[in-house]
Amino acid sequence: MKEILIGSNYYPEDWDPSEMDADIAKMKECGFNVARIGEFAWKKDEPEEGKFDLSWLHRAVDKLGEAGIKVIMGTPTATPPSWLYKKYPDMAMLGANGIRQSHGGRRHCCSSNPDYRRYSAKIVEELAREFGDDPFIIGWQIDNEIYPKDAYCVCPHCMDNFHKHLREKYGTVEEINRAWNLNLFSQAYDSIEDIPAPFNTWHNPHILLEWKISQAKNHVDFVHMQADILKKYTLAPIGTDTMPLNGIDYRDLNSRLDVAQYNHYNTPANILHSAMWIDYMRKFSRIPLWNTETQPCWNGSTAQGMNIPPENYIYFNTWLPIMLGGEANIYWLWRTHWAGHELMHGAVLDSCGRYTHTNGEIRRAASDFKKAEKQLTESTPVSDSALIFTNRNWDIQRSQTVNKDLKTPEGTNCLQTGFYKAMLKASMHPDVIDAREDLSSYKLVFAPCAFTLDEGNFGARVTEWVKNGGVFVAGPLTDVRTSIGTKYKDSPYGFLEALTGARLKYTLPNDGGMLTVENEDGEEVSCSVSYELYEGDGLEHILTVTGGHSALVGLPCAASVKVGKGRVILLGTFPEDRELDRIIRKAASLSGARTYDASEGLLITEREGDSPCIIAAAADGRESRFCFEGRMRDVLTDTVFDGNITLSPYGVAVLVKE
Repeated sequence: MKEILIGSNYYPEDWDPSEMDADIAKMKECGFNVARIGEFAWKKDEPEEGKFDLSWLHRAVDKLGEAGIKVIMGTPTATPPSWLYKKYPDMAMLGANGIRQSHGGRRHCCSSNPDYRRYSAKIVEELAREFGDDPFIIGWQIDNEIYPKDAYCVCPHCMDNFHKHLREKYGTVEEINRAWNLNLFSQAYDSIEDIPAPFNTWHNPHILLEWKISQAKNHVDFVHMQADILKKYTLAPIGTDTMPLNGIDYRDLNSRLDVAQYNHYNTPANILHSAMWIDYMRKFSRIPLWNTETQPCWNGSTAQGMNIPPENYIYFNTWLPIMLGGEANIYWLWRTHWAGHELMHGAVLDSCGRYTHTNGEIRRAASDFKKAEKQLTESTPVSDSALIFTNRNWDIQRSQTVNKDLKTPEGTNCLQTGFYKAMLKASMHPDVIDAREDLSSYKLVFAPCAFTLDEGNFGARVTEWVKNGGVFVAGPLTDVRTSIGTKYKDSPYGFLEALTGARLKYTLPNDGGMLTVENEDGEEVSCSVSYELYEGDGLEHILTVTGGHSALVGLPCAASVKVGKGRVILLGTFPEDRELDRIIRKAASLSGARTYDASEGLLITEREGDSPCIIAAAADGRESRFCFEGRMRDVLTDTVFDGNITLSPYGVAVLVKE
C-alpha cells in the first residue's frame, strides 16, 4: 500500500440520493480516502428473485471514486431479503430448542444450508461481474463478522457436516469411543451418525470441542466459496471482517484471502486488548491488515454502550492499528442511522448530517497519516519476543473451564490479555503468535494458559529452539492437554518434562490462603488460581512454597532450568502483578530480548524497512516519557528531541534518528 487508508462505512441506501454529494464533500473535509459500502444491501441489490438493480451502487461508487475516495465493496450475504426467507424458511439457523431464527437481524442464516449458499453465490457473482474490474474499487469484504456465536445451528445440514468432520478426523466410531474415553458413563456410540449435537444434557468436553470446530469450519467454507467466486472477476484484495473472538481458526480463514480485516470497539479501559488482537491478526496472517470498523466517538445499539471518550482517545484509537502495522482505519459509521437498528451508535456525522464532537481528532489523525506516510508505508513492526495465543486453546477453555478461578480480564474473554499487558508493562512489545508460527526470529517466547501446544510439531520445534539459545516461559497451565482436550496419560505434560528434565510432583487448585510463597529474595508473594509444583535436578527456584501443608513446603511453583544454550522458565502459578513483572523482566534479561526505557502505559512499536522508525503512544491516558540514545525527530511535529520525549495523554510520536 502506497498510502494509509482512513474512512468510514457508508450506507447510501439509508439516505435520499440527493444527500450523497454533501456527504462526499464532508468526507473530503475529514481527509477520508476510502469508504466501505454494500455489506447489508441484498434487498436493494436484488429486490425480487433474479431481478438485480445495481444502478444505485454504480452511482455511489462512481461519485466516491471521482472525488478521490476509494471503495471497499461488501458482499451482502449477512442479510438475505425477506423474499428468500419466504421461499426457503429452513435456511435460518435452527437452535437446540427447536426454534429457527426469524427474518430481521443479520448473520442468522445457516452457512451450511444449500439454498442459502446457492443464492449467496448468485448475488456475489452478480456483484463480481458488475464491479470486478472497477478502477475505484480497491478491495472486497465478504459477509460481516461471520463467527460461530452461541446461537449454533443444529439443522440436518450442520449435523451432516459435524458427522463428516468426525469421520475425516477420527475415521471410525470405535476410534472416537477410544479417544474420548466413552466407556465412562456408558457414553459409547454404535455409529458416528448417533453422535448428537452437544446440547440439552451434560455432554463430555470433547464432543463440545469438536462441535465448535465443525461449526467454525462451516463458516470458513462459506467465506472461501465467496472468495473463489470473486477471484474469477477481480484482482483487488479480498477479506472478511472479523471480531476479537478466537473461536474460529483465523489462520485457516485467511489462508485463501488477500487481506486480514478486523473490527473492534474497545474502551480506554480495555484498549490494549485490541492492541493484542491487531498484533495477532497482523503477524500470522502474512497478508495486509485493515482495521475495518471502530467507533468514531462511542458505540451502541438502541442504547449507547460507551461513555464519552477522554480527549484525544479517538485520535489514539485511530492511530492504534496503523502504528501496529495496519494499512487502514475505517470508522463505523459515517452517519448515524435515522431509524432502525443501532440508533444510538456514534458516527462521524449525526443523523442530521452534523459533525460529532471528536471530528477534530479524526481530521488530525488523517493529516498526521499524511505527514508520516513514508515511514508508515515503508516499514513494518518487528519484535524479538512473542506471546502464544491460539484458536484451539480458546475452544478448549470454552469446552472445559479447566479451573473455576480462571478469570478473563475486563470482560475481554481472553486469558492472554493480562499476560500481554504485563509484557507491555515490563517495557517490551511482543508479537502475538499461534503455535504454528516459526520461532527462529525470537529470543523470548511466553506461553501462558496454552493448555495444548500439540499443533504444528511445536514441542519438537521449541525444544530445538531452546537448545539453540531461546528462552521459553511455559505456564501457568500450559501443555496439560492434547489437541482434542484430553489429558496425557504418561506424563502431566505433553513435552515439558522431556524438555526440562523436571518432574511435576503436584498440581493443586487455588490454595484459599493455605500456602505461603516466597521469591528468591525472601519476599512473600501472593499467588492464585492454581499451583504446579516441581522437583528435579538443576532447577533454580524462582517462587517456592515456604508455608502450608508439610508435603508441599520447599517445592518450587516457578523455576528456571538451563537447556542447551537456552533456558526454560516453568511458571506454575498466577503471581501478583509486581512479581509477574519481575519474572518477565528476568526472562527478558536472560534472553537478551529488547526492552525500552519508558513510562508504564507507553506503547512502543519498533519498525524496520526502507524508512525505519519507532512509534510511541501514551496508551493509558497518562503523560508518558520515552528515553532513547541520541537524537530523534518526531515526524508529526518536526521537532528534534535529545535523549527523551514526553507525550501528553493519548499522544503519538513517530520518531526517526537524526
